Amino acid sequence: MPHRVYGHNYLVSAYFVQVSVGHSTKGFKEKSGVRLHHRLISPFFKDEYLLSATPLKLVMTAGPHVNSAPYTISLPQRNDEGSFAFQIPSLETLSLEFSVYPNFGTKTIGRAVALPSMFVNIQNNQFFTLPILDNRLHVIGEVDFEINIVTPFKDVTLEVGGDLETYWKSTAVAVGQPTTMAPPRSSRRPNHIGSVQASPVYTASNGGGQTLTISSLQGNYIYIVLQVTKDLRPVVFFDWLLPGVDFDLGVADVTLAQYERLAESLGRNLPHVTEKDTSMDWASALPYAMLSLERLLKILPPDVNVTFDLAYPSEATSRSLKLHKSDLNSVVDSVLQTIFDVSGLLEPLVIRRKIAFTSFSPDVCSALNWKQPNYPVFFGCICGKGSTNLPCPTSLGSGKEEKRVLSVGAAVEFAKANNLLGLFVDAKLLIEVPSLVDGIRSAELLIGVYGVADKRINHGTGLLSEGDNSAVTVDAFIVDGAVSFIDNSMRELA
Repeated sequence: MPHRVYGHNYLVSAYFVQVSVGHSTKGFKEKSGVRLHHRLISPFFKDEYLLSATPLKLVMTAGPHVNSAPYTISLPQRNDEGSFAFQIPSLETLSLEFSVYPNFGTKTIGRAVALPSMFVNIQNNQFFTLPILDNRLHVIGEVDFEINIVTPFKDVTLEVGGDLETYWKSTAVAVGQPTTMAPPRSSRRPNHIGSVQASPVYTASNGGGQTLTISSLQGNYIYIVLQVTKDLRPVVFFDWLLPGVDFDLGVADVTLAQYERLAESLGRNLPHVTEKDTSMDWASALPYAMLSLERLLKILPPDVNVTFDLAYPSEATSRSLKLHKSDLNSVVDSVLQTIFDVSGLLEPLVIRRKIAFTSFSPDVCSALNWKQPNYPVFFGCICGKGSTNLPCPTSLGSGKEEKRVLSVGAAVEFAKANNLLGLFVDAKLLIEVPSLVDGIRSAELLIGVYGVADKRINHGTGLLSEGDNSAVTVDAFIVDGAVSFIDNSMRELA
């Protein structure tokens, strides 16, 4: 019996820095993140040579204050390279060096340096372009990169048996069982510099065996979309644009007081349910309600478990709808602070509410998981389709044109690297490609689905089927405003 691991690793005092060479959005896919004027280096480096081979490499180092090995990518850059992360004790010493070397050799061809002053008051996924200089200080190229910084959340601790309901997980591997599934592709090189990877879950060599991850999440959780107002107060709202106004305004464009006055004028400030109603009654009423998270947690019965989907507009959605974007760390901190404050007010003998998080924004998922150890986080993946079966209108806008959302493979690697508990994917995709289930499970992730009709899934076993197509078994599903987690503790490994 594999041992249980409660919670996951989180930031105590260090900062988590994520750097992507090139653009993280799909719109800039054709543009290479590293561009060299190779005729200035040597007449032997012609266009066709640079495109057909990899004579050069880019080596990234994070400055003298990060005790870690350099990160290397071959040039020209491959689509799956260039994303890496590390921890640093202070942003005042954050610097980056991008050096170009021959693939075989140590002579520096060129170097670009980002000094700490560049990162003062930076925004989420801020984009930079640096010139690459040779030893004669001639510009021989450019390097593009985006940087995202997750700050530690103050006064958070791992609590087992305290005011918070902390989840646990365990992983088992059936060694020696035959399978038709190829082993998961391993990264050519680690993409985390100087950071602790994951909690010490039970891991075994998957020599043809099947992996099964078990967690404490069981039963129904109502699905609630959260957004944060201009004055950093989390509220419940399931769409991007506010109703009842003649202007295009989002939640982040108004204060909490303005939001509540608008909700009262529309008659949506109180959900039409009482404490005697069931969790499904709450799930049906909340998509039409407009109230603060603090108020919701105080009136919602403590035995009603919730899955919070934190909506955060992507750059493409923000531009198209003219939405204001608040600072990512401030948004996530405000949500966590509200939950921790309200949980601390409950009596010790009161039932502790179980909470899970999900988001279709990869940056939100990363921040949520690194800032606290008590609540599990699931990554919502659009899978490269313009799906009409998404859980709510904000799902597509959170990850629009984001490479980490559009590909299942990229989503699995991202979730594994950030130690997330699982993924939510389109149910139709798993029906069409059943082998994806074993591929995702081999990464020790739970599999949740959305866009599934209630009659096509077995609520007791998680067996998902459609017509004559082969059936697959999932760990969670979103139906009718609720997230149902399957008890898979007794499931046998095939």
